Amino acid sequence: MRRGKLWINLRRAMTDDPELYPIFEGMITDLQRLNPGYRPLNFESGILISSPTAQVFLHSDVSETVLWHVRGKKRIRIYPATEPYVSDAHMEAILHHEQTEDLPFDPRWDADCEAVDLEPGMFTSWPLHGPHRVQNLDGLNVSVTMEVVTTDSLVKNNVLYANGVMRRKFGWTPKSAKTSGPGALMKLGLSKLAKTMWKEDKPMPKSERTFDIDPDAPTGFRERRKAG
Repeated sequence: MRRGKLWINLRRAMTDDPELYPIFEGMITDLQRLNPGYRPLNFESGILISSPTAQVFLHSDVSETVLWHVRGKKRIRIYPATEPYVSDAHMEAILHHEQTEDLPFDPRWDADCEAVDLEPGMFTSWPLHGPHRVQNLDGLNVSVTMEVVTTDSLVKNNVLYANGVMRRKFGWTPKSAKTSGPGALMKLGLSKLAKTMWKEDKPMPKSERTFDIDPDAPTGFRERRKAG
């Protein structure tokens, strides 16, 4: 980990491990104390462990995210959740498992980002679907990540999912991705119906194993050869 360029995501570690869950509960209590009335519909929380020189390229999460930093130092660059940085078409494709959360990047966009340097004890968050990239600056990095479902994010994602259904199943072009009004309510119903009738069985792209850990490799891993 210290010599390579590895990024390990221990998904749901904070919510599934009985020894870590009390810590997770305390973190939620602190969030709600700082934000009276904050009552998300659901939380999932994991642990990120990454090498001193590791980085994560530009991507957009489907959930709202809170990142608590525990060890090391990292810089997160957050870009506006609008075009050209991310589009509704990108998010539709991600929600329909047609592409990963990775996004195309133009270095000129750094002029529009907000850069935050995280040290132990700090935490940050960003708007739903906000594109961001992460660069470790010093030391072995450890962070706790929270994936949060709120009413706003639930409605937004279901509206986008329904728009994707309209394009893919019926050849229609949705006029908007508004999250209020009669149209949004109809799309919530369509999204629920579609997920029942046309359940997405395909995994996310790149979810298969593409590399093996190799302590002797400069990066700490080696790519697997493609079959054939």
